[in-house]
Amino acid sequence: MKRFILDTLLCSLFIFGIMGAFASVTFFKVFDLFDPIGDMFSDFELTDIVFSQLSEDPIADDRIVMVNIGMLNREGIARQIEIINQYNPRIIGLDVMLDAHKEWSKDSALTRVLSETANIVIGEKLVGLDEETNEFAMTLKPEEHIAQAAHLGFVNLITNAKVQEDLKMCREFTPSEIVMGETKYAFPVRLAYAYDSLKTKKFLARNNDVEVINYKGNIINFSSANYGMKYFALDVQDVLDESFSPDLFKDKIVIMCFMGQFLGDTQTTDDYYFTPMNENYVGKAKNDMFGGVIHANIISEILDEDYINEMSRRTEIILAIMFCLFNVFLFKIVYGALPRWYDGITKIFQLIEVLALATLMIYLLLLFNYKADFTLVMIVIALSGDSLEVYHGVVKNLFSRQRRKEVFRINRRFWENQ
Repeated sequence: MKRFILDTLLCSLFIFGIMGAFASVTFFKVFDLFDPIGDMFSDFELTDIVFSQLSEDPIADDRIVMVNIGMLNREGIARQIEIINQYNPRIIGLDVMLDAHKEWSKDSALTRVLSETANIVIGEKLVGLDEETNEFAMTLKPEEHIAQAAHLGFVNLITNAKVQEDLKMCREFTPSEIVMGETKYAFPVRLAYAYDSLKTKKFLARNNDVEVINYKGNIINFSSANYGMKYFALDVQDVLDESFSPDLFKDKIVIMCFMGQFLGDTQTTDDYYFTPMNENYVGKAKNDMFGGVIHANIISEILDEDYINEMSRRTEIILAIMFCLFNVFLFKIVYGALPRWYDGITKIFQLIEVLALATLMIYLLLLFNYKADFTLVMIVIALSGDSLEVYHGVVKNLFSRQRRKEVFRINRRFWENQ
């Protein structure tokens, strides 16, 4: 029995050794030939199905109103803010980069309106991330005469995209970042705090460097998002013409942002993202949500206290080790007791395990807001059956002098007995 257990441990180490070797090979991009295939699946996670297909249709969030600024210049944006202010919103969020210097004649109207608006958060962008210290070097923010006493919140969202035209898949965000030793808070966190400071403090007390976005819905069902309407949105001219109910903005969070040249514009790529709500799981071809709407989803998550908890990397590794030891132990019994049935039994068992884990991942997120990652466990399961045969058929034989000699004593007339 001791030898059996020792073999189980050694075979498990062999499996993790194979995984480590494969990881090294892929790190050096040996398989660049297959990049088009990898790119097709790189933006897909199994749990995306929960957001795009399995969740119930959202209930409209009447705490948030979206306003499209379209292609308005600063004077036009100032006029929108001036109109909205008349209807007493709780807080206005301006998701617009105002760092570029303009002539006073173009800035004067916006400067005046912002000076008259106490309840406003303006977006800024963090740049120059130092990966060693995990701090940013600087922020791109409005000039002092524009920002004045306004609160600033960074609008950076986590994606793998390098330029606007790249695929921008957004699943997570950072509630806060460090810039030159100073803590900066995210744009939606600032807005949520202005609306309900207690709930926002509770959210920040989780102390997570990165949070998974619990997507609730979109503005209008004109895109690839499978959800219906969650946030009421006004187009550029709707605000300028005051074509809305007088009580629409009262005590609300108003997010002013770019949502296309007009609501329904799906040709733009500016500030337009892919999210897990996209109904095209693989090889996504159509963006589905603007950045401002993603911020709205984050605000809803904070105010609803509807967070997603994520499995730690340590838990994933521990589970992978446990499954590896269990599978190797079980498969060794089958290997010794039913050698002719080994391949069939192990393959069926592996298939059942993988399907069960995939289903568990989906329903843990759907029912308990828990995002489990069993990727490493599934890899271990997939390798365990064949790796055990390699371990017994090659590795163990290499350490036996008698077995090594068999390699050089090949029966050249073996076919006569076939």
